[in-house]
Amino acid sequence: WVSMVVILATILVCTVYLGYHYEQQKTTAPLLSSNKHDSKIDSQHPRLPHRQLNLYFLLRYSMPISGFLMYSYLYTVFESEPLFLQLLSVLKSAIGSLATFFYEKFLSPYCHSGWPLIGVIASLDIVMGVVALMDVWVVRAVKEKEVDGEYSIDNSLRFLVAAVGLIKYFFAELDYMPALVLSTTNVYSDDDGEKSVSKADSDIDELSSTLPDDFERPTVSSLNVDLFDEEENNVIGTLPQEKRIAQRLPEISAGMQYASFLSCIDFGAQIGDWITVPIIASLDITRENHWDHLDQFVILCS
Repeated sequence: WVSMVVILATILVCTVYLGYHYEQQKTTAPLLSSNKHDSKIDSQHPRLPHRQLNLYFLLRYSMPISGFLMYSYLYTVFESEPLFLQLLSVLKSAIGSLATFFYEKFLSPYCHSGWPLIGVIASLDIVMGVVALMDVWVVRAVKEKEVDGEYSIDNSLRFLVAAVGLIKYFFAELDYMPALVLSTTNVYSDDDGEKSVSKADSDIDELSSTLPDDFERPTVSSLNVDLFDEEENNVIGTLPQEKRIAQRLPEISAGMQYASFLSCIDFGAQIGDWITVPIIASLDITRENHWDHLDQFVILCS
């Protein structure tokens, strides 16, 4: 419980830190979109603020889960049949591909952004919580087959474990898909800027083609460039400190943005594992006492 308190306090500090920097970002955001073309692109492709999205991933995946403990439990039950567990792992990979195809075919075209996506996330979370309760069925079915610490495995138990495992994995993959959608659609790439530059170049070329042949074109020397840079630096130097920082704010690559989203998902899962530790200790779930109270732990996590 002490570890849980420390972890929750750390999450609170991180939340305050991210909120403070988000407020600073709001004050400098108008300077980062300086022309109408960029504003038009942003309106056509709305994106969430990165700090808010990172905080969402961090909190959403920091819930206690029973998956890893169930893996250890099933390994103990089927310790004499490792081939069954390997075959089940291969089938889960196939089920994962099927879940991805199902999401792309039936959910993604209609629920890719806005309130429909929020509805899909909420619905899948509820369904996943209900499906996770099927592990209670597995645990109690195995308890009935236990005799003096030994497990009597038959075909009905194999079928039950395989069916529950595949159903859980299918909905778990579906539940994970919206996170990938949010991660990929909220990455700011340099394509918009390149399109703006290419459009400006094409406009200049078109304008140049309409000029007469005897039109005197000005020549640009290195001295002109140096003078222009000096004037720009003088203008930036007259701005307030916050605006000067915003003018010189470096751009983050698309790969680093996507990596930050995935890092928050993984770190949130690690926080959930640490929250799980004191819960398991308080319920006294160990291999030595034959996994007593495991079904209660599954209900709590669901």
